[in-house]
Amino acid sequence: MTFDQDNLDDSTSNVRKQRRQQEDKKRMAYRRAIEDYRESKALHALVCDFPDLIGTAQNHQRLH
Repeated sequence: MTFDQDNLDDSTSNVRKQRRQQEDKKRMAYRRAIEDYRESKALHALVCDFPDLIGTAQNHQRLH
């Protein structure tokens, strides 16, 4: 049995490539989660900028 250095290098590079791809997927999922969170916070801030108007509209509906 002989030791094949080229085959070892290929398998090592494949393992590294797969690991790098998995890390990239995790990183992208994390970035998307951060973007979704920021968009959600921005939308919430827009909607909640006028709580007095929201409360007035709810009170107005209760009265009628």
